[in-house]
Amino acid sequence: MKSIGRQLGGGLVLVMLVAVALVGQGSVWLFDKALRGYLADVLQRETDGLLTALEPGPSGLYLDQSRVDPDYRRPFSGRYFVIETGERWRSRSLWDQRLPLEGIGLRNDLVEGPGDQLLLTLSGRYEVHSQPVRIAVAMDYRPLLAALDQARWWIWGLGLMAIGASVVLQQLLLRRALRPLHRAQAQLAEWQKGVRRALDESVPLELRPLVQEINQLGLRIERLLKRSRTGLGDLGHALKTPLAVLESSLQHQSPPDAQSVVVMRSQIAAMRAQLERALQRARLAPERQNGERFQPSSDLPWLLASLQEAHAHRVDITHQGDMVTAWPFDREDMIELLGNLLDNACKWGRHSASLNWTMDDTGLRVVVEDDGAGLSEAARSAVLNRGVRLDESTPGHGLGLGIVSDLVEAYEGRLDLGESVLGGLRVEVQLPNVNASIGRDS
Repeated sequence: MKSIGRQLGGGLVLVMLVAVALVGQGSVWLFDKALRGYLADVLQRETDGLLTALEPGPSGLYLDQSRVDPDYRRPFSGRYFVIETGERWRSRSLWDQRLPLEGIGLRNDLVEGPGDQLLLTLSGRYEVHSQPVRIAVAMDYRPLLAALDQARWWIWGLGLMAIGASVVLQQLLLRRALRPLHRAQAQLAEWQKGVRRALDESVPLELRPLVQEINQLGLRIERLLKRSRTGLGDLGHALKTPLAVLESSLQHQSPPDAQSVVVMRSQIAAMRAQLERALQRARLAPERQNGERFQPSSDLPWLLASLQEAHAHRVDITHQGDMVTAWPFDREDMIELLGNLLDNACKWGRHSASLNWTMDDTGLRVVVEDDGAGLSEAARSAVLNRGVRLDESTPGHGLGLGIVSDLVEAYEGRLDLGESVLGGLRVEVQLPNVNASIGRDS
């Protein structure tokens, strides 16, 4: 797998190489264009000077050499002209070379001149003393081309130095920026050894969602392990007494009488109930974040029909809530939750039970009521005390509410028991939307 630093460094080098090439070539091109524009003005002034040196004579215009710049008389000086009226004059500096007279203005291409020179040429047609005149002036552009080439190499050289310095600086900044990840890696190692229980969340904003997700995952795993240890301990304590009774009955009754058989059967039934409770606790898994979500529109009608069928349509179940919005919780867990609540309501209700729910960004609120006998205030307080088992506190409202209590605790929710307006028990469950809270923190 490639290193992030190498990928970023390679990308930076590629981008800056393209930038340096564009800047180098573009700068030279712009400077060359600006320089040619400036020299066009210089050549135009040279042309104006030559035009003023043309004087009328008996046989036409003649060129007053005393008014011509001495550079035009020095061979290969780099400054040249050609004037054509009735006759043609050439600067002595041009020697035996020629300049093109065709065209108007500055030529785009460079003309070969004497001594391997490259000439920048300006041509024009004028009228002096009512006589037509064509003039071409030129100057050697090769020294300027050499200066432009040198400037180009300097730009590329400085650009390469800038690329090298940028790559070094980028790697230093990248290492500094990745220090929180290295600290998180070290903290994860400490977490694995049991030295710490969470990662430090004082990290850059870009890494904070990742650290928070890891901490959330750690808390979920810790809760899952705690539930597993608690479940195993509870199961062991729950089975200890029935096993002791069975063992005592088998030791003292050989063969067992009818009363002992009844006792053993009751203890076996208690063991079976405890095993069922343990299995139900084991399958409550809010940690399954990728499971299928509960859809009220499709899952609730089936659940209500099944419960009414199971209770021979003795109790009428009404419901009220948003049937379109899916619940952000595992489908099986929600069916377990509603199934146990409504099963208790149908079991102990006389004629009717109701289900109401509301779902928003903060979480889910479910209320189930029945018109049965309900629970006294003392019984409701007792079954919700920490450490008291619902299935041992109140006959009839035992295993189902116990499973509901375990599931609500697993989802870090809240379970309240009260008196229903229908006359029976009112059970209210509130489950927080963990995904929404994480999204807001991010």
